[in-house]
Amino acid sequence: MLAEVQQGKVLARAFASIKHLPGSKMIDAEDKLLGQEQSKWLTKRRRVTADMVIVTEKVDGMNAAVLRCDGLLYPLIRKGYDCRANPLPWINEFANFVEDNAQRFFSVLEEGERLCGEWMIKTHTLSYKLPHEPFIAFDIIKDATRLPYLAFKERVAMGNFITAGLVHLGEAIPPEIALQLLDVGYHGVIGEPEGLIYRYEDAKKRYICSGKFVSNPLLGNAELFHANENIFNRWKRK
Repeated sequence: MLAEVQQGKVLARAFASIKHLPGSKMIDAEDKLLGQEQSKWLTKRRRVTADMVIVTEKVDGMNAAVLRCDGLLYPLIRKGYDCRANPLPWINEFANFVEDNAQRFFSVLEEGERLCGEWMIKTHTLSYKLPHEPFIAFDIIKDATRLPYLAFKERVAMGNFITAGLVHLGEAIPPEIALQLLDVGYHGVIGEPEGLIYRYEDAKKRYICSGKFVSNPLLGNAELFHANENIFNRWKRK
């Protein structure tokens, strides 16, 4: 069951922005570069061999989350606002998806947790012929604590949710090699995938940091971005 529509912020922020790895295509002044040491852990050498680097496909879309609080579900955008308070219909549609699939979200989320992912019914620059539903999950967070990646995978499987395509898991890996492994991607992108998301966990499976590597040359093209304002990916609501 969904909560009543909230006009103010539900959370200070549903999901934090991810900083860029060296060599990633940075688009605007809001983009930040990940620190040199953390970038090295992800792409060159782990701190210790028991640590783990996870690399998944980065996709175009809207960052979205579903919070379980007091036995109710809140569909949120990245900045922590209820998506139903937004005037754009394609953002409101995320709430319809959450309502249609409420039992799946309840089966995955414990009280106070939020399932974060990408809502791909509309994308900004790239187009996709989606082979699956338009919500891709990539994190479960409670307050500021993230579920370890493998535990996250087990949990979302209980709700049969799609997760961001796994490119690599294990030691540090340079982006150029990870991109070769990514190849055409997992989510039906038309053309070249957007890039990669890196995640670092320590030997105790605690989340340490993330970095992104944007490789598609179309990203940041303002003319194309505005020309594609009406792009909606192929998916039919049940």
